[in-house]
Amino acid sequence: MEDALGAVHSVAPNWLGQWGPFTVVMALLFASWLFTRKVFALQKNHGADTRYREQGTRLAFRLSGVLLAISTIPMSGELRGQLLSLVGLLMSAAIALSSTSVMGNLMAGFMLRTVNSFRAGDYIEFRNELGRVSQRGLLHVEFQNETSELVTVPNLLLVQEPYNVVRASGTVVSAEVSLGYDVDRRDIEAALLIAIEAAELENGFVQIRNLGDFSVNYRASGWLKEAGLLVSARSRLRGKILDALHEAGIEIVSPNFMNQRPLPPELKFIPKRRHQAQPDDDKTGHAEEILFNKAEVASAVEQLQSKIKKLKDSLSVDVAEGEEAPDRDALKAELSALTEELELARQLAKDEIARDRDTSNDDGEDVEPDAESAEQSQPDGSSSETPTPKAK
Repeated sequence: MEDALGAVHSVAPNWLGQWGPFTVVMALLFASWLFTRKVFALQKNHGADTRYREQGTRLAFRLSGVLLAISTIPMSGELRGQLLSLVGLLMSAAIALSSTSVMGNLMAGFMLRTVNSFRAGDYIEFRNELGRVSQRGLLHVEFQNETSELVTVPNLLLVQEPYNVVRASGTVVSAEVSLGYDVDRRDIEAALLIAIEAAELENGFVQIRNLGDFSVNYRASGWLKEAGLLVSARSRLRGKILDALHEAGIEIVSPNFMNQRPLPPELKFIPKRRHQAQPDDDKTGHAEEILFNKAEVASAVEQLQSKIKKLKDSLSVDVAEGEEAPDRDALKAELSALTEELELARQLAKDEIARDRDTSNDDGEDVEPDAESAEQSQPDGSSSETPTPKAK
């Protein structure tokens, strides 16, 4: 400690006297903090999520400032040792008292980052609630549920309780229906397979899940390649099951169906299909764009960054003798197009973060949107017509 103070004394101006080391150390610490804030500001302008790193850096700077201040303020060695012991005691008490909450979530956050079982944009099911991850913070994970609400889950809960993550490469979409024993299971399975194919799912199969007292429970499943369209695919599969069963003449009522009106035995409860002059509008992915807008943007940024990195690696790899050289012009053109999409995705991510901050300003201060955000936002607060970028 004395050697370090002597080194600081050698670079401090003479007119500062005993306060020279304290002034020099605080000035260097303040300059470092300004530089760090500038770096974070530039990353935020490009749409990057720096909340996790910024919180940790800010905590480290504060602790360093307290320790350096005690170490450099002119005082006796005995008093300095007592103050350092007091700070150490307070830090130990704070860690001990908050170990089950703050420190537990902090360590759980590092564990989730190390395991890396999910990332922004992935579907996650926690406590029977499905949503898409929109942000991973220092102490919590945020995801949007099927009603587009932002749900915050502490990291400690995700470590202690199981959760399901839908693979980005694809997933199985299923729907269940209960039918009576009076219908042959072969006819039901054939109709359900037709529904799976009509729902644009691959490798369809049908399972008999339960033989109940009054009905049989069937599950129709198929493989969905585009995991981002999970919500729409589930709804589409259920609709196709209704259509296929009705067209096959199969009633979706169990044998204990009762009605106070006398009904003829030949009556079937199948709705009459209306004639449509035009086919249904193709709204594939429309529900996901509305429900998971923030998660869609975060996922697009990460996927585009990954593709750009792969292209740069392909351009920098030396071609061995005898191997066919890649088309560098085509790779550069694709890299330029992906870079433009990445800038658009980062701008949209920046607008989403700014919109969340504007609507949840705890201090009650009026935040003026910048010019770019004002151009891309409507007067009623809705988003502009700029589409959400999707990684190809």
